[in-house]
Amino acid sequence: MANGEESCRGLVLRSTDIGDHDKLLTVLTAERGKLTICAKGAHSLKSKYMPVSQQFIYGDYTFREKGEGRWLKEGSIVESFFSVRAELTRLAAASYMMGVAEVIALEEEPDPELLRLCLNSLHLLAADKYPVSQVKAVFELLAVSGAGFAPDLGSCAGCGKRTPYPAVFDLAGGVVFCSDCVKKREQAARFGEAEEGYSVPAPLTPGVADALRHILSGADNPFAFRLPEEDLRLLCDICERYLLLQLDMNFKTLDFYHEVTAS
Repeated sequence: MANGEESCRGLVLRSTDIGDHDKLLTVLTAERGKLTICAKGAHSLKSKYMPVSQQFIYGDYTFREKGEGRWLKEGSIVESFFSVRAELTRLAAASYMMGVAEVIALEEEPDPELLRLCLNSLHLLAADKYPVSQVKAVFELLAVSGAGFAPDLGSCAGCGKRTPYPAVFDLAGGVVFCSDCVKKREQAARFGEAEEGYSVPAPLTPGVADALRHILSGADNPFAFRLPEEDLRLLCDICERYLLLQLDMNFKTLDFYHEVTAS
């Protein structure tokens, strides 16, 4: 592009105020991963950059690299996901998911799958098609799996037996144990002969086990499943705890989400 300008299409994960006039945009792109772009004067309602400098905007951006920075020159909206802001629970969930994506994404490392996951999740939150907690859980499991922490749900880590109904998911190890191995470990522990086993166990019901496998199966729509309310709560707890353990961090936006959903 002329004059040393470059273009990208990406999703604004975060928009940070700089002083009284400017914004710093964290943009997730398919081809270059995470990019940081400064939008001069974007605070002003009269600025041409203001509409494209908001969180959740998916747009086309033209910028110029100068020194170690990137400076926005032009921008246009492809999709705004504005309706996500209309309801506090959806807004809180979306903000949290964008924060997770920002942590996982790397600069100059292509990540089309993470971008696609973010866009699909925002689409579903905006459409209000599935429960917010379900969209959040699927996002968490797929995001952390894409970051290199995919759990192994195929067979029991104790005996190798393939079973459709594992009894325990080890959140730290990312593996499952069948009912027989759980009983053996519990019996051995009672007699002071504890075997090496799970470190952060989470009980699994058949429905939750099937849902986890569906999410990770590569299905066209990993969000499309139904669970009873109790099973859905268990699934959401498992996916959230698994992501936090594997990434070894907490998110203030997650705290806000829980405050909103608890009220």
